[in-house]
Amino acid sequence: MKTNPMNRRSFLGRSITATAALAAAPLLKTTLYAQSARPGFPVRFPPDWNGSPLVAAPAGIEVWPGVSTPLLAINGSVPAPTIRVRRGQRFHAHVRNQLSENLVLHWHGIISPASMDGNPRDAVAPGHSYEVDFPIRQPAGTYWYHAHTDGLTAKQAYLGLAGFFIVEDPAERRLRLPGGDHDVPLLFQDKRTHGETNLAYEPEEMDAMTGFLGDAVFVNNTPQPWLSVDRGLYRLRLLNGSNARVFRVGFPDERPYLLIANDAGLLPAPVEVTTIMLAPGQRAEILVDFSSLKIGDSLTLMSHPFEGGGHGGGMTTAGMDGEMEMPPQGAEMELLTFHVDREAREHSTIPQRLAHFHPYNPADVRTTRQFVITVDGMMHLINGALFDINRNDFTVPFGELEVWEYINNSDEFHPMHPHGALMQVLERHGMDMLPPEDTGWKDTVLLAPGETVRVLVRFDDYQGDYVHHCHNLEHEDSGMMQNFRVVSHRNPHRH
Repeated sequence: MKTNPMNRRSFLGRSITATAALAAAPLLKTTLYAQSARPGFPVRFPPDWNGSPLVAAPAGIEVWPGVSTPLLAINGSVPAPTIRVRRGQRFHAHVRNQLSENLVLHWHGIISPASMDGNPRDAVAPGHSYEVDFPIRQPAGTYWYHAHTDGLTAKQAYLGLAGFFIVEDPAERRLRLPGGDHDVPLLFQDKRTHGETNLAYEPEEMDAMTGFLGDAVFVNNTPQPWLSVDRGLYRLRLLNGSNARVFRVGFPDERPYLLIANDAGLLPAPVEVTTIMLAPGQRAEILVDFSSLKIGDSLTLMSHPFEGGGHGGGMTTAGMDGEMEMPPQGAEMELLTFHVDREAREHSTIPQRLAHFHPYNPADVRTTRQFVITVDGMMHLINGALFDINRNDFTVPFGELEVWEYINNSDEFHPMHPHGALMQVLERHGMDMLPPEDTGWKDTVLLAPGETVRVLVRFDDYQGDYVHHCHNLEHEDSGMMQNFRVVSHRNPHRH
């Protein structure tokens, strides 16, 4: 991973774009023809949520033109409608289950009351519904929501029950970051297709160990995705919604781009990087400048190869043309191709400072908890136990700063995600400096095989029962999760 502090002058030199009118009609016709002749499909974008009930139901979705693919949708859309709310407002939604199985939705990274967070205990049966209503308190940022049903999270999220939850803040607008069609939410998921127009979720025995890895990357449920851009500056909101696959995001020539936000909001300042690790559940916001490219040029965002988990390679599955080998964890994969089709219409600027960040003081830590990850057969355990939906595994004092130490004694990747609070990465064992994707506010932290990571966390918004778990969804569904209770000894009232 290559990173550098932002050299603002050099990056601005690459980022200043000309303001030009749209091309003349003959050129426009040529461009449109060229777009229609491109391989693959233009990235689709889900509608913005309009406040209507969030209805989960089976749906036939036209993933490939002219073909209806059976999926699970919210309000008929895959990805689910994009929820946009302002910091300080209340979020109120009516969730309705029209599936043939239980359902509960989790607002990933959104700090909500325990009873509305999406605990698997709170799933409702088919034909039932429930309400959520709570204030939005956390920083502006790119969050998401997805199914969180006990034993069914992997299936339901893979088949479509996931979407963006974007928190906005008027203070962020003063930064004049790219907006409108230059502010682009991109949900990455690898799918198991074998060249067919079928996205059925049919895990095999080894998938409990590795997670459900696909052979193709979809963006916003678009196969072979491409995006038409101008020669300007773009804000790309990257969300890894895959069940298990980790991406190392960059460009083939390792050209630099700017990381401006991680899971839970803007960083203090942009950081120039060439690649970042993006695990399932994690988000990153980046600025990409296309001004150095000419009209007609293309640029592909990819996942660079890296050393994968011990069981994540060489898996063979049945396909249309017989047995096929699945790209292993850490394999090089294309994510999204950008086609530069026009001149930039606006000037864009890159602020030198982004957001205030107040780090926790490790001297204030009251408790250190260890979570040791081990393997028993095909299952991953936390502290020697599998998840029991009726068992509370530990109690956390409300308002006290703690260190949670995750010790990965397995040879698989584990993105760990606590509900109910944001966290700060304190250290990775053996690293003198944290990588940029570990900085700022986080809600999901990646553990590499054999790695120990320590995070700072404080539950000071709500009391009640929450979970923390691995965001490899097959690991979670097979028992890599714990219940815990946040309680104030001075005021035992639960909110």
